[in-house]
Amino acid sequence: MPAASGAPVEVPTDVLQRISALCLALPEVTVRVDEARIDGRSTAHSFDVRKRSFCLLVAVRKVSGEPSPLVVVRADLAERAALLEVGHPYFAPRAGRDRIGVRLTGDTDWEEIRDLLTDSYWRVAPKKLAARLVQPPDTHQGHDTSPPA
Repeated sequence: MPAASGAPVEVPTDVLQRISALCLALPEVTVRVDEARIDGRSTAHSFDVRKRSFCLLVAVRKVSGEPSPLVVVRADLAERAALLEVGHPYFAPRAGRDRIGVRLTGDTDWEEIRDLLTDSYWRVAPKKLAARLVQPPDTHQGHDTSPPA
């Protein structure tokens, strides 16, 4: 049964737990929760490193009334352009040119989400914190849009 249009929208608990686990596994990440709700949008969860956001998790109301969770992360401009060419589940958020949005659905590639979150963290974290990560963002295979050699 669809939720009433006036009912609050919330990020599904399983999605919040999964994104939280991925983000909080990174060094010195904190969470800010913005309880202010905009009509049709959930509470916003911002995952930050030293007060700089690298991941925003919210849900918006679908036409059916059900929540549609999404994340907004920072991305390299070339990677952003490549992902926007792919289309769904990627979109250009209003947040800025260096960000990419991803709609989280039942067929979400969670390894891809982990890679996007890690890359985004890398972009805002101080160098000493970023150096604690095992793999630099340009060495993983998740975002390589070139054909195999």
